[in-house]
Amino acid sequence: MDEKYVITENRIMKENECLDRFVRVISTKEELEELLERIPYIQTIQAPNSKLRKELYQSAMNEYDDIEWVKVIKSVYIRMEDKCYEEYEPQYMKMAKQFLYGEIAIQFGLNFEEVEGFVNNAIERHLKEFE
Repeated sequence: MDEKYVITENRIMKENECLDRFVRVISTKEELEELLERIPYIQTIQAPNSKLRKELYQSAMNEYDDIEWVKVIKSVYIRMEDKCYEEYEPQYMKMAKQFLYGEIAIQFGLNFEEVEGFVNNAIERHLKEFE
């Protein structure tokens, strides 16, 4: 990858096309490989009520950090599976996926639509190593 990609407050874009201030350069392929190994062990966001949960999601998103995005995705996914989520939660998961999956798509040369399957396969592969 010759082009340098950056994360702005709203999206991922090529550095040379970025007119806004950017938050950080996207993670390296090696950093993302390590993250994929760690996903099963990353804690979810826990909150005693909806108001605090929303604040914690927003705080996590404002970090612009891969681990925080994983926390949001995992937290909302579990709550959706349990059918006990608030109407605002899927939007936070979507935002977290846009950033995290965007980084993975760029670094691994995937289409955005392929990333979720790629992530799931990587998680399964790493978990099988510990069986």
